[in-house]
Amino acid sequence: MLKKLFDKTVVIIFMPLIIIFLILISFYLLIKQGKPIFFVQNRVGKDNKSFKLYKFRTMEITAEEDFHKSHYLDLAKGKTVEPTNSPLEPIRIENDDRITTSGAFLRKASLDELPNVFNVLLGDMSLVGPRPLVGYESELYGDYNLKRCSVLPGITGLAQVQGRLDLSLQERLYWDLRYIEDKSFTNDLKIIYKTIASVLSRKGAN
Repeated sequence: MLKKLFDKTVVIIFMPLIIIFLILISFYLLIKQGKPIFFVQNRVGKDNKSFKLYKFRTMEITAEEDFHKSHYLDLAKGKTVEPTNSPLEPIRIENDDRITTSGAFLRKASLDELPNVFNVLLGDMSLVGPRPLVGYESELYGDYNLKRCSVLPGITGLAQVQGRLDLSLQERLYWDLRYIEDKSFTNDLKIIYKTIASVLSRKGAN
């Protein structure tokens, strides 16, 4: 309850600034790539409950989800997806031509995730926690998914400050579970600080 109270308080305090950015980015996307401005997708949340995630659209309208799904299945093919901190194949899709020019800019600046604040206000997400996955991503983690979904997903998390999309599936799982095992208010503050530093340096941005 204290974590939710902190999350919503922070969002409400910064809401005037957030609204300005939301309006500016919305107009920018409307001019550059047209409607729809927002991308809404079902994600797996706490206790494996599905919720609708809100983001700015960064891909072509015709972008196929099957391409993304096949990429993740290829990464896991013939491998056991268990938590490990050993570098493996990164999650990143190199030269993804589904991403628009304006979308690439938003991703590098991590502004595409800004509408996630509405998910925080709705109680579906926290400021800090494992990033919410789509169903087929979540299923790859098997029994580990139960522990991963024991907390609210976050806008940012321990995995994101380690390298974002430069991590492999196994590495991301390792850091997500590590966050859950060591979760505390102090660690959340550290992750928020590191996220700001990571975004400013664009480390691991796609």
